[in-house]
Parts: sequence; structure tokens; C-alpha cells
Amino acid sequence: MAGNLREHLVAYFEEHQKLVEAGALELLLDHSHPLVVSQEVIERTGEVSPFVTREMVESVLAEGRAPRSGAQARGGRPPDPRTAGPAGPAPPFQLLQSGYAGPPSGDTPLEAYTALFHSRYRALSRLIRGRPGLDNLRPIKELRSSDGAASVIGMVRGIRETPQRHHLILTVDDEGGSLEVLVPKDSPGARLPFLPDEVVGLRLQFAKEPQRIPRVASVERPEIPPTRTVGRARRPTRAIFLSDLHLGSRSFLSESWGHLAEFLHGRGPQGDVAASIDHVVIAGDLVDGIGIYPRQEKDLAIADVVEQYAELGRRLSDLPDRMNIVVIPGNHDAVCPAEPQPALPGNLTSTLGPNVRVLSNPSTFALEGVVISAYHGRSFDDLIPAIPGASYSRPTDVMKRMLQMRHLAPIYGDRTPLAPSARDGLVLDPAPDILVTGHAHTYGVDRYRGVLLLNASTWQAETEYQRMRNIVPVPARAAVVDLATFGVVSLDFSEGDPKLAGAAT
Repeated sequence: MAGNLREHLVAYFEEHQKLVEAGALELLLDHSHPLVVSQEVIERTGEVSPFVTREMVESVLAEGRAPRSGAQARGGRPPDPRTAGPAGPAPPFQLLQSGYAGPPSGDTPLEAYTALFHSRYRALSRLIRGRPGLDNLRPIKELRSSDGAASVIGMVRGIRETPQRHHLILTVDDEGGSLEVLVPKDSPGARLPFLPDEVVGLRLQFAKEPQRIPRVASVERPEIPPTRTVGRARRPTRAIFLSDLHLGSRSFLSESWGHLAEFLHGRGPQGDVAASIDHVVIAGDLVDGIGIYPRQEKDLAIADVVEQYAELGRRLSDLPDRMNIVVIPGNHDAVCPAEPQPALPGNLTSTLGPNVRVLSNPSTFALEGVVISAYHGRSFDDLIPAIPGASYSRPTDVMKRMLQMRHLAPIYGDRTPLAPSARDGLVLDPAPDILVTGHAHTYGVDRYRGVLLLNASTWQAETEYQRMRNIVPVPARAAVVDLATFGVVSLDFSEGDPKLAGAAT
């Protein structure tokens, strides 16, 4: 593939403390799912070698543990990566990784969830291992109070406060043991709240008294590297980001959608911007669904879910045929609600045009060489109550926390159901250039360590259910992103011709 993904792959291996040889890199770039293969290579090699060789890649491919062609998105075959040289244009679209890894694994639910959490721990611990702040890194079962100082990587299983001084006591697990540690309330490690089931690296100080639990001196999270290669398109092109259409709802903003369609066809004062938009990304809740919340039926204009998707096809056909449209499901869509969610089935998407690519939730893909992770955002319902000061009105604050954890939905057993799988498809690896979510029905644009954060707006007006939950939507907004410069224009389609909704960023 073109230079952008080449640079992403090199940076990906560097983040995992690996150097990739030229022959291995060329073999990966000749594959339709290079990041899937790269992840398998990393998992296979572990800490055995600091190098990734062509023979290692060939071994993974020969065993068939990574797909030769993958579960390709509907809407045509992906471009052949060999058609672009290191300095040439990137393919317009390439699916890099589907979050959905297939049906549950294991003979019992316990085995299946055990595999899921082992997968999460291994994937995130690889991103933390090797940090200079984690000296004397040891498995928990090998720690001794006589160590004085040591480091561990663990998944947070329990968080509680001491009754008088309000210090934190964490219970953390690795694959072989469990440990309680003390985080002093005013220490650097306590500045960022800990969340259940996130993976952290802890540098520990042991007390001389064996009965006292070790104290946390510093904390390392998987995080986005402070310096990283950021993808850019090599030609002038833009993408527009939407979410939460809720077709079938009485509250669908049909008039605003009409304004959007007119704009994209170049019929208005912003015609030069519209002419450069080649991609549309829609981050879930394509339809309103059936039985999603109590007494939903009174809010529906279309009470048949199949007809809701037929209406989706009609509304997407309002947009120019030349555009590449990428859609993922959300919690209102007619797929399994447990995350990661599979792509919508063919019997519901038969009315969608050939320019519509139907992916899983979440999915990572490249547009013109820019790596984008699209996630609907159901985990906002768990993360907002768990993060002090977080709110639906500031969704990008929560998205920054996702990037710090390198996980989209870490908390198990709350409102977001997690699907048991041998691979945790909610781990944010590789780091994207753009992270887009929806679900909050608000709108947000921000940046974090080179990653552009977009919480895409809804196309549904306020419902009675939202009023009951004090959710104030910010509808009919759209972020238009220049994929070559990463400039963002926010447009408001609520009234007639689009209007700037804030300054370009």
C-alpha cells in the first residue's frame, strides 16, 4: 500500500518494541489485512525477538491464522495494495480490522470470558511493557516484600477508598496472581481516576514491614504515544462524519437531511467544499429499531424494522452516488447488542446501494491512507458515571480517556454488554488518526496527541425518553474533515443552507 500505511505499520511495530525487516514489511503491505496479520505476528513472537522477519510473517500466513482476504466490506473488493507505490496515492478505502471476531469461543461462558480478558490483558500489556518508568518489571506471583521497588502490569479488579484518609486501594490481577496496592490520594498516580477492568502499569515501593501493602509510586497507561506518525491523504479530499440517523422515528429530522443532501450535491453557497467530499462515515444507530426502550412504539413512524432499513436505503440514495459511504451499527440496530457487534446482515442491507460499505461496530479502516476507528459509543453510558465530571455534553473528554486506556469499553457487567470472544475487538490497537463516535446525540470536535476526536451529531430531534433522562441533543451537525490537512469545518443543517457551527479547526 502507499506510504501512509507503510509508516503506520513501522510505527505500530515500534510501539510494540519491535523492528520490522524490509522483507516482512513488503509481505504485510501485499496483504489485504496487514494490521490483522501484524497483530498475529506480535502475539506469536511475544518477547522472544526484537525483530519481525519475513519468515515470521510467512509462518502466520501459512498456518491460516490471519485471513488471506478477510471478511470484506460489502460494496466491492478492496483495492489491490500493489497498485500504489511508496509515494503514490493510497487506495480510497481499505478495511484494516473488524472489531467483531466471530461468535463466542469456549465451551462455557466462564471459559469464553476468561479468554476475552486474557486477550485484553496481553494486548494492552504489550503496549505498556518496556516503558522506562517500569523498572524491575515482574509477574505478581514473583513479587517479594524484600524487593524494595518493582513494577507490575495488572488489570484493575477492585477500587475502594480508605475510610479516613481517602487513599485508594486497588486490587489488580495479572495472568498468574492478584495484588492489593495503595495509591496515596495526593500522589501523581491518583490524578487520573482508575476505572474497573482497565490495564495499568504500576511502579511499586515496598514497605519494610511485610504486612503493609505496597505503595504505588507511579502509573503507566497504554496511552497514545506522545510522538507518532499521523496519516494524511496525498491528494485533496474530504470526509463528512454523521451518526444516529434513527430512521423510523417520528423525530427523524427529514428536512435537515434534505438540506444535507442538497449541500452534498453542490446546490448551495458551500459548493466548493461539497465537491471535495468523497467519503461519508455514519457511526451507528442507523435506524430507531423496535423495543429498544419502554413504550418506544409511540415514538415510531415506521413500526417494522425491515421497512426501517428500506427507508435507510432510500435516504442514503439521496446522497451523491460517487460517494463512498461507510456505516456501522449501534445499540438501536438489528444486530446482537453485545459488543463488538457484527455488521448488519445482508437481508437488511439489500436495499443499500453498491457504494455503501457495511462494517462491524467497532471497525478500523483507512480512507486515502488515514486510519479511522469508528465506534458507536454505547460505553458512554458506563464511562460517564464512572469518570468524575464527565457528561454527555462533553463527549470528547470521555474519548480522550478511551485513548489513554486504549480501550473503547473496558467495564464489564454494567450497561454495555460485552461479547465473549477469544480476541478483544474493543482494544484500540493500532492507534487511529481519527476516532469517531456517536450515541451521545451531542456534538464534539477535539484533538489528543495527534488523534482527531469526533463525536458525530444526531439526525433525530429530542424525544420524550431523552427529556426524561435530561439528554439535550445537538442535532443536524456535521464535521467535514480535510484528510490532507486535518482541518475541520463544522456545519449546521438545521435551517436551510448549511451554516458554520463554530470556527474551522
